[in-house]
Amino acid sequence: MLRRLATVSAAVSAAPAHALGEGSVPGAGQALQVFAGLAIVLVLIAAATWGARRLQGFRPQGRGHIRIVEGLAVGAREKLLLIEVDDRRVLLGMCPGRIQTLASFEAGAAPASFDAALAAAAEQD
Repeated sequence: MLRRLATVSAAVSAAPAHALGEGSVPGAGQALQVFAGLAIVLVLIAAATWGARRLQGFRPQGRGHIRIVEGLAVGAREKLLLIEVDDRRVLLGMCPGRIQTLASFEAGAAPASFDAALAAAAEQD
């Protein structure tokens, strides 16, 4: 689509003024060029927004001892994280200015998923 818009924009800018014909509106070629440029800019903004959303979920996996297994946003500024530290899994509650351990699991007793960890934490209360 970008190639098509670029081709249209280039064709409009390269066309001589007399090629528009005698009955055409003066400045129509310039208006078409402006609209083609605007369309290209809007497509680029949409592509950048899409790319930013795709990269937002990307989390590099560390090679150290701490790894984020899963996370869940439970509010605008609150989230739950299931992290793995060596052979333990820890369920953390995070909000602005505070991080609290909700549950901790041994290696053999560690739940396989975030849902299981959340259910186990709810049972402890």
